[in-house]
Amino acid sequence: MGCTRKKVPGALVHTYPIDRSGSFYNSTYVQDPESFDIRDVEYAYGERKLPFAIILPRLIGYEKLGDSLGKLGYSMAPPWMLMTLNELTGEGNPEIRVEKMPRSRLRDWFELQDAFPQVESSKSRRRRMVEKLSGEKSAQLLLASIGTKSVGAGLLFIKDRIASIHMIATLNAFRRRHVATTVTLEAIRHAEKDDPEFIWLRTRRGGTGEKVYSKIGFGIITDILCYTKTPQCEDCNLPPK
Repeated sequence: MGCTRKKVPGALVHTYPIDRSGSFYNSTYVQDPESFDIRDVEYAYGERKLPFAIILPRLIGYEKLGDSLGKLGYSMAPPWMLMTLNELTGEGNPEIRVEKMPRSRLRDWFELQDAFPQVESSKSRRRRMVEKLSGEKSAQLLLASIGTKSVGAGLLFIKDRIASIHMIATLNAFRRRHVATTVTLEAIRHAEKDDPEFIWLRTRRGGTGEKVYSKIGFGIITDILCYTKTPQCEDCNLPPK
């Protein structure tokens, strides 16, 4: 995906070479809250005028840092959960066909993702990201159909024997027919061909995804707290170093 990783004291900075990319992609993962300095991170992103997010696990030892970010004007988004596959237990819907999509059918995949309310700027950033991603061997776009009707979609990314599942979507008219379950199971099947060390995904705490993925066999590792004050690139000014 063209990700650049940079170590700063106490954290790992991820940035992407896409103009005005969103804070969802440009994220700093705090590894040691005691040595973390927000000024290093602000400079790394401000130099390239990129929005960004600070990612913390909900663990003892990170609370003080979270409080300090709030005092600096950062806001916390609703928490996500990090989940990893423990034991495969779910069953899909046999009437649903899930196939790997060739790049020539990107429009069909986007139609599924675009069915959900999104900020227009976020939607366009995501589209550019996926268009770039679809050309890489590490990524697989999945499209679910019933008959000739496209009803769901998802994305599988495998790198360095780590598989991650993203952007599972189901058309509202086809909910409760195990579309998301079937797409996720197919993503797992594709991932296991590469013998990954583990398979992970993230979903909103308390959302419908939590129930779906728990039934499949995913277990919760931790909550993921996301702090940001740069949801759009316009606010990214280079801070003093």
